[in-house]
Amino acid sequence: MKNIIALLITVVSVTTTFAQEFYFPKQTYSDSIALAAGIPALARQVYEAHESGAVAISLGNRFHLPLAAEQYGRATTLIDSLRLSFNEDFNRGIYFQFEAFAEAKQQSKSSGPFRQIFEAIFRAGYLDLNIASQEVVSANTRLSVEQFNEALKGIKAQYGSKDTLQLIEAIQLIRVYNFQQVYMQALDIMQQVVAEEDEKRFVVDSVMIETKDGSPLQAFVVRERASEGPLPTIFIFNIYADANRDVGRAKIYAAEGYACTVANTRGKGKSEALTEPFEHDGQDAYDVIDWISKQEWSNGEVGMVGGSYLGFAQWSATKRLHPALKTIMPQVAVGPGIDYPMNGNVFMSYMLRWIRYVTNNPTTDYPDFSNTNKWNTLFKTWYEQGTSFRSLDSLEGQPSDIFQRWLDHPSYDAFWQSMVPYKTDFSEIDIPVLTTTGYFDDDQMGAMYYYKQHHMHNPNATHYLVIGPYTHGGAQLYPNKEVGGYQVDSVATSLNFRNLSVEWFDYVLKKGEKPQILRDKVNYQVMGTNQWQHTSTLSGMATDTLTFYFNPTRSNDAYTLSPQPSAEYVEQEVDLADRSDATEFEFKVIRDSINTDLNTSISFISDPLEEPTIWSGSFIASLQVAINKKDFDIVIRAYEMMPDGRYFALFTESGFSALQRASYANDRTQRQLLTPDEKETVKINTSYITAKQMSKGSRLVITLGVNKSPYWQINYGTGKDVSEETIADAIEPLEIKWYGDSSIQIPILKAME
Repeated sequence: MKNIIALLITVVSVTTTFAQEFYFPKQTYSDSIALAAGIPALARQVYEAHESGAVAISLGNRFHLPLAAEQYGRATTLIDSLRLSFNEDFNRGIYFQFEAFAEAKQQSKSSGPFRQIFEAIFRAGYLDLNIASQEVVSANTRLSVEQFNEALKGIKAQYGSKDTLQLIEAIQLIRVYNFQQVYMQALDIMQQVVAEEDEKRFVVDSVMIETKDGSPLQAFVVRERASEGPLPTIFIFNIYADANRDVGRAKIYAAEGYACTVANTRGKGKSEALTEPFEHDGQDAYDVIDWISKQEWSNGEVGMVGGSYLGFAQWSATKRLHPALKTIMPQVAVGPGIDYPMNGNVFMSYMLRWIRYVTNNPTTDYPDFSNTNKWNTLFKTWYEQGTSFRSLDSLEGQPSDIFQRWLDHPSYDAFWQSMVPYKTDFSEIDIPVLTTTGYFDDDQMGAMYYYKQHHMHNPNATHYLVIGPYTHGGAQLYPNKEVGGYQVDSVATSLNFRNLSVEWFDYVLKKGEKPQILRDKVNYQVMGTNQWQHTSTLSGMATDTLTFYFNPTRSNDAYTLSPQPSAEYVEQEVDLADRSDATEFEFKVIRDSINTDLNTSISFISDPLEEPTIWSGSFIASLQVAINKKDFDIVIRAYEMMPDGRYFALFTESGFSALQRASYANDRTQRQLLTPDEKETVKINTSYITAKQMSKGSRLVITLGVNKSPYWQINYGTGKDVSEETIADAIEPLEIKWYGDSSIQIPILKAME
């Protein structure tokens, strides 16, 4: 829901076909009367420019123009058009307040007082919305007039000394003015209606739940007033404490005939305990489930759901399985020590940003977390100065015990193993599980770790997987229709994970029908085919493999992916002391070039594919390398070079298909340093899953390289604790010999007709 709110108050980008300025005399800012008279004229100017083709304005901005120009019918038509780009489960809630405002303004011209008409329209419309759309509306009633007043003051201070506005400036002014007017004239009515109607429908109880060790946890329990008898309960264990959002999340399931308990993790909300992410969730979840099972409104059966950290919390709850816990649905689940705060045993700079997000205050520090400029500047400053990674929190100015404690555990040791099931623990998990993740999900590695371990240690596990072209957010609620320039297949975007969760709980807790998408244990969407595939095992995703060797023979600006090994090698030199490349990574699926990826990588390219070929699964690489140091961090990226010369990036939002510290490639629990200048084998068995039909004539492009970025630890190769190394340890450039008998195995599925 956070992303939806941001969408509604953020200026959407605009484009122009040529430079365009709009007359808006500076005296118009003098008072509210002058501004109210000047805004409609400005809006008409901008809209006429769009209609004439002089400028191009996105739908997200366009409806604001007729709304400000008091052309209310046209505004509502554009709002309806805009909603088509959002998931139909919640899209009627998008800009609902503006639609009701426009209709009330139109009717009030002839039918009576605006506020009375607005209340009638808003109430009738709100009651007609489904629960997901109602939650969008409810979230928007928590905005304030003051924030838009402040935004208008900022615009006046920035633009109030000139008589013309650029297009982006005009759009910004009109949008903020519209928000200010709608909320100034109608916010109290919206809040009253939402509160009254929700009070009629739901019972909301705020409680404190005492854990066995005396640490109280804040929780909200929501049920429909019309519900009868004890109910199955959906339990959401949430570190991102926000009372309004927690209740809103619970209403989704209460509306479907469940009791829903959203409990905040230790130290969040009204809990006065210390916030220590990951460390207490398993026992605390057990205690919450035990409490739920004893309540008069509970029938003693509990299911858990949630994404990212909330997905981890479900797996943590299974380490000691409470009898009342009957199922979990972990979405894009974080694997502590697996894919966060380190991936391939490489710590990420983002870990500090996230720690602040959840520990700065008892709720959730959205402003600090959203301050991308602050964090990018910090990471670049650290990178350019070359101080130790352990100094990152001090460089920010606020030492963090949690940050330092995590860095003390660079191996997947008992510290991380204690947080979730480990090895044979998985054999005891005998409840149904549904995992969801995506090809572009940064936490796919965590989600798949649990899936693989569960099936490895419990061959009879009732554990389903749904995976497709989804981002981290898309595999939790509503899939993106476009990801990094790639227009996602419609069969993938039509899957609604919120609805899937209800179907899953109806299946397990109410003995209903199995969700239609779950035709087998592994359910995956093949990009470019507009089809889902279903198989009983992960290995069943592929019917064959393509094996390529990293041949040092040149192919234009790249080397060759060859079906035959070579005794030769490619030499690469990386200056770990060079900090001239402190750029920001931009995730794109469809891209014109991969030059920006090759600062520390070299590329290998295959011959054109002779027929359409489906990459389906994760690759395995066996790298024969020799380096002049004791360690390095390997980055592998995979692309389809399409016949038109563009590239399709087959990797996650973080920018790689595999990231691996070489010294942990054989065993993530124990570091094994390399011997300088000796040829050694480094196996990469933990790459990301993807499924994409590649066209006839396309080429595979694989890049091999070294991680060197402001957003990850820098491994200088001394063999010391990497968190302690500094730029002084760079000494001489890293020299790599990539031998031609290095190979990569690509999983292939027979092409569909």
